[in-house]
Amino acid sequence: MAIAVQLHSAYQFKRTLRYGTTRDFSVQSESDAEHVFGLVYLKEYFLPLEDSLKELDGEKIARLILFHDFPEMKYGDRPYHLKTKEDEARERAAAPEVFAALPPSMHKLGLDSWKEYEERKSLEAQFVYALDKVEPLFELMDPVNEQCHIRLHQTYESHIGKKLKATEIFPVMRRFVEVISADKKRRDVFWKE
Repeated sequence: MAIAVQLHSAYQFKRTLRYGTTRDFSVQSESDAEHVFGLVYLKEYFLPLEDSLKELDGEKIARLILFHDFPEMKYGDRPYHLKTKEDEARERAAAPEVFAALPPSMHKLGLDSWKEYEERKSLEAQFVYALDKVEPLFELMDPVNEQCHIRLHQTYESHIGKKLKATEIFPVMRRFVEVISADKKRRDVFWKE
């Protein structure tokens, strides 16, 4: 847990607002852009540990991270344990329109990157998918933020299921899932049906 706490220390950057803006920090709130920051930050820690042979393309990983949630701009984000097949279909349908709004030089790059992430056929896409499931562990380490497990009716089972599957081939990320999740379960922070 000590390294998890150290990694979490940089999450204060998400609460560092610009231009004298204020936000109610008594309830968890995070934009997709703040989530992307978390992914970029954690990539710097996990990539060297999970890819000691340097087989993964770090530049491609950065692109996948950047564009993976862009279609959510149209309808918003839904937590994965609440996301329905209809939500997923709406997001897929929105993708061409969202990426078409980008400058022409980025349209195809963004759409292709998003598709690669969605299909998870490349090892880079699988890495980003695993990282995407691990990142909320750090976001929700804050005592205020972890209350969203109750607010969003997230059980331990709905919390851990996709995280374990996503990290099957990434043992370092898997260990963080196990340790942080066990700590949360021990502290009884999850919703119970």
